[in-house]
Amino acid sequence: MKVIELKNFIKTGKFDAIQIGKSTKQNVIDLMGKDFDFADCGESQIIKYGWYEFFYWTKSEIVYAIQNDHLKFDCPNHDEMIEYQNENIKIDNWFLTVNKNITFSEIIRILKSENIHYKFEKHNFDGALEYLRLKNGITIDFDNELTTWLYNKHEDEWDMKNELIKNQQDYILNGIRLFKY
Repeated sequence: MKVIELKNFIKTGKFDAIQIGKSTKQNVIDLMGKDFDFADCGESQIIKYGWYEFFYWTKSEIVYAIQNDHLKFDCPNHDEMIEYQNENIKIDNWFLTVNKNITFSEIIRILKSENIHYKFEKHNFDGALEYLRLKNGITIDFDNELTTWLYNKHEDEWDMKNELIKNQQDYILNGIRLFKY
């Protein structure tokens, strides 16, 4: 079984052998396996292994994006969002921990400790308010809303409570993406 390191992806922009603009849908399947979820978006399509998504152009089948935008602990099945393993590969999650949010300041500390250069950008992209852009084009985006899960004994179900985060340093990791059109 091959181990694919999230750390290497963040440092190099390569998901093991998969490279944006060079690799194809078939290269992804050869690496990751034939068991995947699929979405047809017309001009583009997505194959998904857990929540690790590979976007490719329908006609050329060239991969143009890789992302996991389900890193925030905002659901009871958070493990399915960040962990992935099949008969071919296992993803080494590096700093991602099941049922734990990672803050903006923690990500900055990790990037600095690994000497990964970044710049800060403010944008309202897909609900994320803040993000970091690495030299290799990867973006790491954050959300300014904290979700807390509370168990309701009377209803025997989980209830979700959201609250805004005021301090940017406490914003929560939402996604890691590499998009090149």
